[in-house]
Amino acid sequence: MKGAFFQDDEILGSFYDARLIGRVFRFIRPYAGLAVGAVILVLGGMGLFLVNPYLLGKVVDIGIKGRDTDAIIRYGIIYGVIECLIFVTAYTQNYLLQYIGQKVMYDLRSEFFSHLQRLPIPFFDRNPVGRLVSRTTNDIATLAELFSSGIVMVIGDLFLIVGIAVTLVALQPRLGLATLATVPLLVAAAYFFQSRIRATFRDVRVRIARITAALSENISGIKVIQIFNREESRAAKFDVLNAQHRESQVESVFYHSLFMPVITIINALCIVVIILLGGQMVSAGTLTLGLLVSFLAYAQHFFHPIRNLSEKVTIFQSAMASAERVFKLMDEPEEAGLEEGANPDAIKGEIRFENVHFSYNSGAEVLHDISFTVSPGQSVALVGHTGAGKTTITALLNRMYDVQGGRILLDGKDLREFAKSGLRKRIAVIHQDVFIFGDTVLDNIRLWNPEVHPDRVRQIASDIGADGFIQALPKKYDSELYERGANLSTGQRQLLSFARALCADPNILVLDEATSSIDSETEKLIQEAIKTLTRGRTSLIIAHRLSTIRHCDRILVLHKGSLVESGTHEELLAQRGYYYKLYELQFHDDEQPATSQN
Repeated sequence: MKGAFFQDDEILGSFYDARLIGRVFRFIRPYAGLAVGAVILVLGGMGLFLVNPYLLGKVVDIGIKGRDTDAIIRYGIIYGVIECLIFVTAYTQNYLLQYIGQKVMYDLRSEFFSHLQRLPIPFFDRNPVGRLVSRTTNDIATLAELFSSGIVMVIGDLFLIVGIAVTLVALQPRLGLATLATVPLLVAAAYFFQSRIRATFRDVRVRIARITAALSENISGIKVIQIFNREESRAAKFDVLNAQHRESQVESVFYHSLFMPVITIINALCIVVIILLGGQMVSAGTLTLGLLVSFLAYAQHFFHPIRNLSEKVTIFQSAMASAERVFKLMDEPEEAGLEEGANPDAIKGEIRFENVHFSYNSGAEVLHDISFTVSPGQSVALVGHTGAGKTTITALLNRMYDVQGGRILLDGKDLREFAKSGLRKRIAVIHQDVFIFGDTVLDNIRLWNPEVHPDRVRQIASDIGADGFIQALPKKYDSELYERGANLSTGQRQLLSFARALCADPNILVLDEATSSIDSETEKLIQEAIKTLTRGRTSLIIAHRLSTIRHCDRILVLHKGSLVESGTHEELLAQRGYYYKLYELQFHDDEQPATSQN
């Protein structure tokens, strides 16, 4: 957990990366008109900011010193109108920027999620779920913030800084240059503090990522923790992570808290310079009092955008790091062959493995020279010790992985000639660990397919033996199921998975340890459901409990990735080979109770 998982989160990113900015701007292109409007509003609002300090000077020189009441009223009205315009532009620009940010976040997140859906299974084998969730939520939200309060506002702040600087020098060059002499101090202070704030920001992000991971792990494993009374040790470990986050956060708060007062002091120094030098110039008659007031107002406005820019550095760096991580995942190649190839609309269900070799990586082969044939409508069992390659065969059959040697034929055609999406519609796989979505019973069975009528779902559930417990639920088929089916028993979840498979009406059915985690009474119900499922379908059944596969037309015995025996239950017992040894190991658990019942 501490190594590669957090490596991406420790990336801080550069302030500006043209390559990443170019990719990000692809998502703002549909809203280019709104973005241009926002930029115009920002520049217009900043331009209005430049007018009012000048008006204040005119009020003092013409209205107050000149005792001109009409001028005071006139300039006061103009000042009020400009403030109203500033309000309108500020509101409109903020709304537009937030609107664009939300639109960009929606588009980017939708495209990112769609891309994730099309990635191959090996990608998910090597990427933790928590990382993918973080990319989809936090990182994309950070990129949206780049639009809503980053790029455009930086343009506006730069425009205001340059505008005020030019205005100050134009109004009175000597006093203007003296005022700008404090800027190097401000830049130095901003650089000093922001470099440290960025470092603490990175540390805080890593610490919170570690806390999130620990919290997720603890909640997922809470049953184990409570069974073995490890609450105190886990709490102690969490306290260490929590304390590290607190210390990083306190350090970040320290620099943030100190930064603003330092900027205020430099701002005050600038005002002192204006008062001392400007006061002398007013006394000497080389500067009007009104112009001095304007300089003081400009000085107040001048430091706000500089302060904003220094704070935007963190946003930019965080956004660049998030963009790097998001686009790194979006550059992952999607699963090939999803739509390319023939669509197996009508298949008989003959399966043939010819000298199949496969390994998950460059290491040892998981399957070695596997060859067998399953006739249409035939029921074939795969047995063997854990790691023998049984589940791998089913993964190759629906092309979650492709063979590296040999070939797999479906009705005499190479599987690789079929589009994966079409192929998977014809093959249903039922796993031991049934995944139940946090949705209604109805949609968990039909998997949100509106073409499947609720009446058909009810008929399938009745045929499979699941209608009884569903009718007992508060809202029957409209009852909401908890995440992973926490409000259902193991047998009920398994029956739902059978109904789900039957709802897809597959030609080929794969049962992967479908009866390994249920009691004997529930197993009888499951076995009846399996008979309904397999009727008229080619079936591959993986099982450790050999008593559940005696009815199969043929049994294939796998050992260390090789097919070592093949035959019926009686034939394999007569050979007294691998299957016989497996059967002997389970004799007292399976055969004896079965004999007693018979």
